[in-house]
Amino acid sequence: MSAASLPQKNFYTPEEYLAFDRASTGKFEFMDGQIIPWGQPEQINVLNPQAMSGATFAHYRLVRNLAGLLFLRLPKSCAAYTNDARVFLPVNGSYAYPDLVVVCGEPTFTDEQFDTLTNPILLIEVLSKSTADYDRSAKLMRYFSIPSLQEYLLVDSRSREVILYSKDLESGRWYVNPLTAADETITLQSVNCAILLAELYDGLPLGETSAPEGKKGE
Repeated sequence: MSAASLPQKNFYTPEEYLAFDRASTGKFEFMDGQIIPWGQPEQINVLNPQAMSGATFAHYRLVRNLAGLLFLRLPKSCAAYTNDARVFLPVNGSYAYPDLVVVCGEPTFTDEQFDTLTNPILLIEVLSKSTADYDRSAKLMRYFSIPSLQEYLLVDSRSREVILYSKDLESGRWYVNPLTAADETITLQSVNCAILLAELYDGLPLGETSAPEGKKGE
């Protein structure tokens, strides 16, 4: 068995997942004992070490826009990581690769390999046809289980629509705020940052479904 391979079975241990993901060219998430290629939640336990996400141009453009805007506006004590940052989710020992992860202060990790974050303050997922239901449901409560997390932002790549989940630090309750108008502002209180929807979606061909060259379309 090669370094980036596993025997085919229905359920895997976290240790098996981590060994496989770390040795793979592609990226994989881990939920309820199942290994999921990043960006392809329907391909459960399809373990191709070179798996590509198949994300659309609109998806990549939004991630780039978000990363650029956050880079300019985040406090110096905070750092944004794009989708190469693996995050540990306490519920059932899950692991995920959000599109953007923001950590304020010193990052903390699960082990001495320093490749799995445990203390994000803000997580962002860009929704596409293949991932929207997964990001809104399967990931939602798992993300909420992260003690440090204060906000979870969902950004749709098919229409101008974002959903911001914010945690009340006193009660621990989560509140939801949908935004759709170009002149509305996403107020990220966790990082003292504001983004106008018009600038977030600037230059974005909404409704685009074609994938980048060399990638599998959605």
